[in-house]
Amino acid sequence: MRTELPVVLDGIPDEPAWQQAPVSLGFVQKDPHEGEPSTERTEFRILYTETTLYIGIICYDSGAEGIRATERRRDNELVNDDTVSIVLDTFHDHRNAFLFRTNPLGAQYDALITDEGNDLNENWDETWDVVSQINPAGWTVEFAIPFKSLRLSEDAVQRWGIDLERVIRRKNEQAYWNGFHRGFNLENLSQAGHLEGLENIETGLRLRVKPFTVAGFQHSANPDDSTFRNTSDIGIEVMKYRITPGLTADVTWNTDFAETEVDDQQVDLERFPLFFPEKREFFQEGAGIFDFGIANQEGRRELRLFHSRRIGLSPRRQEVPILAGGRITGKLQGFTLGMLNVQTEALPSENIPVSNYSVLRVKRDVLSRSTVGGFLLNREMGGNSDYNRIYGLDGKFVFRRYLTLDGFLAKSAEPGVNDNWVVSAKAKWDSDFLQTGMEYFSIDPNFRNDLGFIRRTDVRRFSPFFAVSPRPNIRGVRQMLFSARWDTLFDHNNRLIRRVDHYVVTMTFQSGDHIRSTPLHYNFDRVEEPFEISPGVTVPAGDYTWGVWSVSFRANPGRTLSGRIAFTQRYNYYGGNIYVWGIAPVLKLTEDLSFIVDYDINVGTLPGGSFTDHTVNTRINYNFNNQWLTSTTLQYNNTDSFLGFNFRLNYIFRPGDDFFLVYNEGRRALFEEIDNVERRVTGVFDGQRDRSLQLKLTYSFDF
Repeated sequence: MRTELPVVLDGIPDEPAWQQAPVSLGFVQKDPHEGEPSTERTEFRILYTETTLYIGIICYDSGAEGIRATERRRDNELVNDDTVSIVLDTFHDHRNAFLFRTNPLGAQYDALITDEGNDLNENWDETWDVVSQINPAGWTVEFAIPFKSLRLSEDAVQRWGIDLERVIRRKNEQAYWNGFHRGFNLENLSQAGHLEGLENIETGLRLRVKPFTVAGFQHSANPDDSTFRNTSDIGIEVMKYRITPGLTADVTWNTDFAETEVDDQQVDLERFPLFFPEKREFFQEGAGIFDFGIANQEGRRELRLFHSRRIGLSPRRQEVPILAGGRITGKLQGFTLGMLNVQTEALPSENIPVSNYSVLRVKRDVLSRSTVGGFLLNREMGGNSDYNRIYGLDGKFVFRRYLTLDGFLAKSAEPGVNDNWVVSAKAKWDSDFLQTGMEYFSIDPNFRNDLGFIRRTDVRRFSPFFAVSPRPNIRGVRQMLFSARWDTLFDHNNRLIRRVDHYVVTMTFQSGDHIRSTPLHYNFDRVEEPFEISPGVTVPAGDYTWGVWSVSFRANPGRTLSGRIAFTQRYNYYGGNIYVWGIAPVLKLTEDLSFIVDYDINVGTLPGGSFTDHTVNTRINYNFNNQWLTSTTLQYNNTDSFLGFNFRLNYIFRPGDDFFLVYNEGRRALFEEIDNVERRVTGVFDGQRDRSLQLKLTYSFDF
């Protein structure tokens, strides 16, 4: 209902405007009892003005003293708490949407959904507001979402897709207004309901300029040298121009990423590159449009044709200065369009020249839930004639609700070379009870991609998989999973180079806890060249076979103390044994204070030597309220002799604008060369020291 009456955003939808709005009811369980009414009543109303959409929700609760509310941080998934979530499919294409979520403390989580959840961009942030209140009858919430924060069609009369989810954490219950069927998630917009009656609204922001200023320093020191560098600067975080209601142009200049969270420490027990996710804000908005050409083995990234971390970051994760960048994303004449261009400066210390990066993505929706598209990637390097181009086609077709056929074909080009290909194809049936299918992946030996992530080249992989997920009538058990997958990898000379047989059993309890076991994993690996698995421990070339068994337990995140504990043994691993312990407790002491620890230990004994790896990623979160948020990260990695400390204060002084204070310090042990071997010879972490202090302020101007 359209209203001209005032709406006070206090978390209680009791103003006269709300009393005039029709009530929507009828939430239905997905879990634990599919199709049954939710055990607690939920009702919502929707109002709108020319500029803003308001959604008021009343979550009745007969056991209000058990309402779970522990988190205030923005963009936390809120898995510990009672929550309500809203998805808005503003183009009504049944594929893409905006996701908004909150808990009884009014914490904000938002994300962009692409291709029914094929990509979920949790780092997308826009301007919206929400307030919640707990009362003896349950809890209530009011959302205020400006239309300028969304992307809309140009129609005078709007028709959207909409769905709502309510999670009652102490019962581990999920209830939905419309899409309650198992085998689907909230992100599957084809299962959403409909929102009608929006007319003559302001369809969006025309221009936003968001400049920033940074003050700070960086200090690098080692036993031979010490340097200070002033890092104060100004620039344009983003200048956003709405070309049409559905198409937006973004420009950034002299980009700075001082506030970006640090990467988690990782240790690799193999010889292939590690994958680190993108965390920088400029590359997050509209990122789902550029998610194409992705292939995965079980539990690991195999290929990503476009990985934005290749822009502005070196292979050693050092910052490469970004001079300027531009992006156009959105909908145009029935097509989904994405264009990106970024100019970077040189980084002489790592022999990286001045470069220009470009990406073009075009996609068309076909049938009811399917898409076809094409893409082009290009890198041009200054000072020479070198370049790298990738171009190709992809498609995804969904039939009979659970059957998906998708794949892509891409070709790389560089000076003198123009015939290297990558091909991926997958057929999958994915319902609540049965998951089965087949994957094929092939990448040529000399396929080059300067804008993406490649685990290894010269591979042809065949991967059939099969799993069943029964819901047995066993007291306390919600669902079980029995799965098998067989990965067989050949090179292009048809030689077997890798084989992995996976067998997994998982039991999920009504309490929200679950146990996972891999009673048997069989592995074969052909090592063509010796590699160092740990400093001073080398694996010779040869053919190796080994087995793996593991067991892990993960507790319901709604508990005060939750987390996971895991143990894995790799027996006969490259001729030896490796024992892996993983301990990751999550302690939520209060709604303001939490501790998250992720501690992995690898103990290996191989013919080439023994090693023990300790990797620790610890985070302490303390939030004064929903606007003043702090996080402290402590990291330790003995393999790289690294100890890190990061403190981050974020003051959200108005929606979309922030003040950050960030302090970083990293230390490494001192090494010297003795008999051509590097050895640690002095005290712990008294060699290289890097530290920085950054204060950053953003302030948006909307026109």
